[in-house]
Amino acid sequence: MPKIREDEQWVRRCLQAALPGVEVRPHDDGSQPNMHDFDLVRGRHRYAAMEVTAAADAESISLWKSMTRGGRWIEAGLAGGWIVELLPTARMKTVRTRLPPLLAQMERLSFRTLRDAQKDARSQLASQADRMGVVSAFQSPATEFPGSIYCLIKQPPEKAGGWEAPTGDAFAHWVSGWIGEPKQADNLAKLQRSGADERHLFVILPGHTVAPFAAFDLLMRPAAPLPVTDPVLPREVTHLWAMSTWHAGDGFAWSPGAGWSRFQKIH
Repeated sequence: MPKIREDEQWVRRCLQAALPGVEVRPHDDGSQPNMHDFDLVRGRHRYAAMEVTAAADAESISLWKSMTRGGRWIEAGLAGGWIVELLPTARMKTVRTRLPPLLAQMERLSFRTLRDAQKDARSQLASQADRMGVVSAFQSPATEFPGSIYCLIKQPPEKAGGWEAPTGDAFAHWVSGWIGEPKQADNLAKLQRSGADERHLFVILPGHTVAPFAAFDLLMRPAAPLPVTDPVLPREVTHLWAMSTWHAGDGFAWSPGAGWSRFQKIH
């Protein structure tokens, strides 16, 4: 049996707490391709199949892993204290090679922000930064770590923030569209192939998610309101579960009989 992924183990713990008397049994043993992740078993009878997936922004996650590999970024020869914002499409290998010389030149010219470089018609620093995927750069007046560079990922406005809605319908509307995207076809096919009467899809929203703020905020805000609107699900999915990887907030679940409910995240 292949080792269960860490996120799937977490999902299993949450389900066991949310479904008393139900065994969440691993199904994908690697013996066949395209197997769903779990069976839900009650009284030795499998009554549902479940597939676990993530609404993840793959580009941002890949960049974040590259950014954080190796701990704090320190470059000898820099005064440091730089906060640099990158596009999700930036390539960290290129950034690590080309950014330090650019920042060193900015320090020599007493440019504390990328805007300072943009205002200098003689400087090509702004165009170099643009080619690297650098959106902004700011140097703190003082830092405890000489040579330090801190990278952040630029988020579009709809993911960076928003207002708190009185209902959770923003999540219902978003997840309905997301499940219907071509990228989810494999998950849907696994559930359909299971032959189970109930087919549950469990969606994890990580820190870097493709969901807009209005949707994922509901899964990381304490006591956030549940949706009122039912999700529009493809025929392959009969039940829906979702939670964020943030410590705060509850999970949301939907079933045709009970509608929306919340469940506790077990950390």
